[in-house]
Amino acid sequence: MRFSESVGTLALVLVVVSSCGGSSPQVTTPDARHLDTAVAPLREGQVVDSVPCLRDDLPAQHIHVHVAILDDGINVVVPAGIGVGRPWGVEPDGFIAIGMCFAWLHTHDTTGVVHVVSPEQKSFTLGQLFAVWGQPLRPSGALNYTGRLSVLVNGQRFSGDPSTVALANFSNIVLELGKPPSVPPPATYDFSSMRR
Repeated sequence: MRFSESVGTLALVLVVVSSCGGSSPQVTTPDARHLDTAVAPLREGQVVDSVPCLRDDLPAQHIHVHVAILDDGINVVVPAGIGVGRPWGVEPDGFIAIGMCFAWLHTHDTTGVVHVVSPEQKSFTLGQLFAVWGQPLRPSGALNYTGRLSVLVNGQRFSGDPSTVALANFSNIVLELGKPPSVPPPATYDFSSMRR
């Protein structure tokens, strides 16, 4: 289905926004606001780290991954609109339903659910997601944070370069920046309430 065809079927107002709120179990506190989570703008046909932003959605592969970021144990909102070209069509709950283009890695809302949609069965990495997001990810930090970084994949510590973490279907990836939380984050994420 072409995203441009959705415009005629959805009664949406196009709103240009830099980030959207939405229903999300995550909470941002003033302590986490020093992190830069801005989303890089994309244009149709642009390719970032082998990930194109296209108007057509050709879902030979459509999988979902959850990404959470904790800053000294505080949840950081993963923004809506990663990998979505502006202008955006935003529904009242903050869900981005329409964009100028959609990268093969993108977020529709602030739940941290990443949609991996491509015309072929292909593997993608956390590093590619961060590249599309327009944010750095390296062993010594993520976003504009430099320091201790731990990565958990389905509750298990990942000891390699965080940019090489595979985006596997229904995986739960947690980045812990700074001090770990007093209560370990959940090993799994409940995808049952996710919008498609």
